[in-house]
Amino acid sequence: MPLRFVGAMTAPVLSLCQVTAAEDGVTTDLVNRVLRFIGLPLGLAILVWLVLASDPAALFGVFPRIGWGFVAIIAARFATVVVDCGAWACLLPRRGRPPFAVMLPLRWIAESINTTLPAAQIGGEVVRARLLQRRLDAPARGAASVAVDFSLSLLAQILFTLLGFVLLARISAAGWWPVAIAAVSVPVLAVFSWEMLVRRRLLVALARALLRIGQRRLAAILERLGAALALLAESRAALAWSFSLHLMSWIGHAAELWLTLWLMGMPTGPGEALILESLSLAARSAAFLIPSGWGAQEASLVALASVTGLPAETALALGLVKRAREFAVGLPGLAAWAIAEHRLAPRRNG
Repeated sequence: MPLRFVGAMTAPVLSLCQVTAAEDGVTTDLVNRVLRFIGLPLGLAILVWLVLASDPAALFGVFPRIGWGFVAIIAARFATVVVDCGAWACLLPRRGRPPFAVMLPLRWIAESINTTLPAAQIGGEVVRARLLQRRLDAPARGAASVAVDFSLSLLAQILFTLLGFVLLARISAAGWWPVAIAAVSVPVLAVFSWEMLVRRRLLVALARALLRIGQRRLAAILERLGAALALLAESRAALAWSFSLHLMSWIGHAAELWLTLWLMGMPTGPGEALILESLSLAARSAAFLIPSGWGAQEASLVALASVTGLPAETALALGLVKRAREFAVGLPGLAAWAIAEHRLAPRRNG
């Protein structure tokens, strides 16, 4: 898991640099093709096997039981999107910052891309950076804000996962080694984020290395990104507030899961809900070769079912409800993305 987090840290910075250089879109590379043609069928095969090994009628029977309560589940997710947008917005200086009502759809679009499209899990971050850049006088600041926001969200997720491992070790016979691994990841990522995005010494070293190998254009892009990061990182209070909001958002995810189980007629405690949400999200992040963690999320919920006192079929049904919620939130978000691109098209062509 630590390698996955470090890899995720560097990917957004490099991808967002490409966005700064080319505003025409994101080029699909070999990794994305592997994700689409190998990872997705593998994940879907796991999910289909899990469903067929259970009672499909009982699994899908939870939806009539939830009924209109599904609207409350969607509202709970939108609440976390609003909190995440607040964490992103506070990183931008007030002067020149787009209104919150403008940034919120961009955050929603990013969430929709990451959860519904067969693309890398940072695809939505690249898109929201590109859309924001067209609304700022200093485009590099938009890419910088997304890079910092992504890093703070990742650090908050590690703490969220650490809390899940601690609770799991306390209520089960699981060893403490996952807690130790997650605990080590926290300072490692914190130091890496600080050096890359706040002190920017790693970014400067990378730019110099690119100059030595003749990549002057990319080195210049990194220098502009570093200058924009300097403007964001001047406010330590904004960084702390953004991190706190991201941690609040992850806890909100656990509250959404608790609400979902309650509406399914299988209420559980807040600790169990936090274990299920934090560790299934960790499994989803670790399975980065599978777009949106198809199959990985559901398998992890089933594996955690006995520990949290849930029947395996209930845990799998929970995973299906979570997927349905993703599409209920994500498909309108993709439509909003298409509208946003259409409105910006005249500016590109002009």
